[in-house]
Amino acid sequence: MEPEGDVLEKLIDHDARYFTMVASLEKTPCAWFLYGPELPEYGDANRALRLRDDGRGPEAVSREVIAYFRSRGLPAVADVDAVAEAQGIGSALRRMGIVPVLGDTLWMRYPLPEPPNVNAPGARVDVVPNETGAGEARVWIETTLSDVEGTESAALWRAVAEREARYLACRLYLGLLSGQPAGTCDLFAAEGWGRVESVATRPEFRRRGVASAVVARAVADSLQMGNTVTYLLTEPGGAGEQVYRRLGFVPWGLNILRRHRTAQS
Repeated sequence: MEPEGDVLEKLIDHDARYFTMVASLEKTPCAWFLYGPELPEYGDANRALRLRDDGRGPEAVSREVIAYFRSRGLPAVADVDAVAEAQGIGSALRRMGIVPVLGDTLWMRYPLPEPPNVNAPGARVDVVPNETGAGEARVWIETTLSDVEGTESAALWRAVAEREARYLACRLYLGLLSGQPAGTCDLFAAEGWGRVESVATRPEFRRRGVASAVVARAVADSLQMGNTVTYLLTEPGGAGEQVYRRLGFVPWGLNILRRHRTAQS
């Protein structure tokens, strides 16, 4: 069952809080705006969410979203939730050329009171100190980026990883096999909820339980903190979903925040 009511509101708030690691958050009566001018190409840091009709109608809300990003020289990006869709804001955005982005996002939550039991022989999971500029999280950052090395987007993801490593609300986990850095994730905890992010495994260490081990440790810590909800996002039908299901995660909703973006001309 997808989140609704107060749960949806808290999920949106939690999502926004997480991305304040890379953006400022401005709240208006009709929308919350994340703006990260240092990373203009990063959609998660430059978008509108929690779109609501403030009495002026869905078209006015949509025009305000477009104007906000146009004034900053950026494409309009908005996440449309069930409330915004029901109020006609999603339809208004699409009429104005702000269309759904290809690809689906599956939100999953961990419903069990006990952490996952993982058998990963030889794997060890360490908590890494947050980065202060002295290189404390250097290995975590490099391991997190192992999937994107040599790609056109490598510089962007490095900038994001560096900010995440410095964000004190995130606890960083480094998985090791035979003493070698093999995988990562982190846990963002705030307001009684935990979010597992940045799950990555070096290609040479895949299929050896590293991802399961680091995520299981993050879930265990989230439960120990007393978080009432622990969740993550993944690609539906992908290898990640299979891993998370084996750990005990269950689907929470598909495209709970459906990303829209200015149509390419």
